[in-house]
Order: sequence, then C-alpha cells, then structure tokens
Amino acid sequence: MITRNFFNRVAATLAAGGMMLAIFADLAGATTRLNNGDTLNGFIQTNSPVFRYRNQSVRNAPFQSAAGEEYIFNAQQGDTIQISVEVEDGSSLAPILVLTSSQTGNQVAYNDKTTSLKYQVPTTGEYRLLVLAKNNTRGRYTVSLSGIGQGTAAQPPSTQPASTPSTDPRRQLLQREYGLTVLDTCPGSRTSLVVAYFPEYGQTYTYCANPTRLLRSGEYTYDLSSGDLKPGAPSAQGSSSSSQTSSTVATPDARRQLLQQDYGLTVLDNCPASRTSLVVAYFPEYGQTYTYCANPNRFLRAGEYTYDLSMGELKPGAPAAQGSSSSSATAPTSTSDPRRQTLQNDYGLTVLDSCPAATSSLVVVSYPEGSQTYRYCANPNRVFPAGEYTYNISTRKLEPTRKPQQCTVQVGGVCIVR
Repeated sequence: MITRNFFNRVAATLAAGGMMLAIFADLAGATTRLNNGDTLNGFIQTNSPVFRYRNQSVRNAPFQSAAGEEYIFNAQQGDTIQISVEVEDGSSLAPILVLTSSQTGNQVAYNDKTTSLKYQVPTTGEYRLLVLAKNNTRGRYTVSLSGIGQGTAAQPPSTQPASTPSTDPRRQLLQREYGLTVLDTCPGSRTSLVVAYFPEYGQTYTYCANPTRLLRSGEYTYDLSSGDLKPGAPSAQGSSSSSQTSSTVATPDARRQLLQQDYGLTVLDNCPASRTSLVVAYFPEYGQTYTYCANPNRFLRAGEYTYDLSMGELKPGAPAAQGSSSSSATAPTSTSDPRRQTLQNDYGLTVLDSCPAATSSLVVVSYPEGSQTYRYCANPNRVFPAGEYTYNISTRKLEPTRKPQQCTVQVGGVCIVR
C-alpha cells in the first residue's frame, strides 16, 4: 500500500540538508497520481485545500466548496473505471466523489450517496478525482482505482437496446417533431448545421442535422422539462470531448450508470417476471419508458420508482402515463408533456387533464407513435370544432379522423348514404 509517509521522509531529508521547507510545501500540496490497481491513504484535515464542485444529482445546482484531496490518472476510451473509498474506523468522514476531465474542465461524474464511483470513459485522456468531505466532516481514508486498460464495449441492458438510427429516441424526436434530417455523425465544421444538445445524467448527447425553414443553423439545447429545443449550447455541460455524438455504435448506458453511481444499486442485465423483491426504476423519455431492475440496498428499498429528469431524482411510484404495454396510453398531466404543449401552443387548445366518459362535445386528438397511441381531450375553439382528430407526424398537422360511412344502400359495391 502506498502511503503519504513518503512526504514525511522527504521533509526530514530536506530539513537535514538545510534546504528550503517551501519545497516540501509544494510537494505536500501536489496532486497525487493514481495508477491502475493503486490503493492510497488519504487524510482530510482542517487545513486541507478547498475545491469547487457541482451536485449533479440536483438540476442546475450552484457550485459548492468542500475540503479534500485531488488525484489524477489517465484512462482510455471504453475503460470502465471503478473508484472506491474506504473510511477508516472511527473517522467521521462522509466522502463526496467528483470526477472531471482535465482536457475540458467539465465535471463528468459525481456521487455523494455511496463510497464508490463507476464510470465508463468516453474520451481518452487525463481525469481528476476529488475526494471531498461532506458537511465539514474530517478523517482518514483509503482510495483505490481499477479498470484502466481493460476497456470493453458497453453492453446496454435488454430493456434498452443499443441506439441505432431507427431506435434512438432523441434522433426520432428531431426527425418527427422538428422535421430535421439528422446526420449519422457530426462533422468538424458545424457552422452551417443545426447542432442539438441533449444534456442527460451528467452526459451530453450531440446531434447534427441539416437546417430547415423552421430551424436555422445554430446551436440548440433540448429542455426535457418544457419539451422544447431552445437556442444556445448547454450552460454547464456539452463539451464536444465529453458528449456522446449520434452514432450507430453502442454508447455507455447513462441511466444504468446513474443508478450504479448515484444510488449504489447493482443493476441486473434484464428484469425478471417477478419483481416484488427488486428496485424497479422507470425512465420516461420522448414517448418511451426504459425499465431497469436492481437489487435493493439500504438507501432504496424494493419497489417502483420513476426518475424525474427535471428534478434529477428517483421518486417512488410508477410513471403516470408512459410505459404501458398496451397500444393506447392516457395523456400525461405533466407540464413537460411535448404533445400537450403542441396542442396548446400551436393550436390554441385548452387540454383537459384526462378524457371524460362523454367526449362528443370535445376535441379528441390521437397521437400514434410507434406501437402506442396517446389520446388527449380539449375544449373546442373557433378553429377546431368538437370532433376526433389525428396528429400526422410527417406533416405535423391535426387532421380530422375519417369515420367509416354507414351505407343505407349498396349498389354494385358503391356505398350510398341517405
């Protein structure tokens, strides 16, 4: 085990040789390099250096400061690194683990709930690990690092197959909702393109598309809480070195990583038929719901949870409106529902929270998406009288639903209605 007693020996040697103690101060404050398989001793004291960090589990959280120690290491793209901190018996230390990219300065991973951090490296380079003291706690610990040089392609769970152009929900949303032709990869020069960023779970997914008359070339960020593409790049995330570009290659599963890193869960490769003794986590996104199963721990008991991306939290309970296996789904009541917002913003309709039994005096809109149809009810207006309509994804228009005619007389195969 490598220890910091090395610095004490260096200090004694320098003092004996009459050299300046300032050199020792520089050495003691220097960042420690970690190599694969290393286990080092650490000690966060009252006079330990203070670092800034952001709580990634809370959306738009401000920067905070905490005392701690810093380590650096190099990793290759595809490496799944495992960082573990063991607090010494009798120590009051409550560690926070923060990982940043040295190339960009972006914070790429965070955990203050458990004493371990698992991260799949998207870009080869140097990374900085901060072991910080939560709530001004202090104490001794050991930190270990493994997984460098053992990179393998990430295998998403069976509940989320590897994204391809036909299954990638973000790509589909850009094509269906905004009529964009999405490129397979983003080129080096993007000035003439629409560049769309999707910040999710501490990662940013970047897509490039040809502009249209509705969306001119420029940078946009998708706000999942409002269901809109908004002009501008993400404020805190989205550097090209840490983002995931649109690709047919399997990328690290951000939802699985979040469950493992932020909640300390051991995620199963697939969900069994019986789930009563498991944590079942739902991630509703873009009209789809991704389901993950994990063994419970002391933080999360067995039961159903839904991830609220706007709050950055797992909340007890199943999704209210998405993820049903049936072919019809009730309209969500959330203000983040993009279909509901389209009806209100583009068509001036006042959408009801749910459809009543009698709908003859209402506007009833069906949204067919994939194998599901979402149904919404709204009060009629002067543009859209009461009746049934279907949203045409290709034309992005509300079209009256044609009902089959009831033939009074049929002559030679021709239906005559009286």
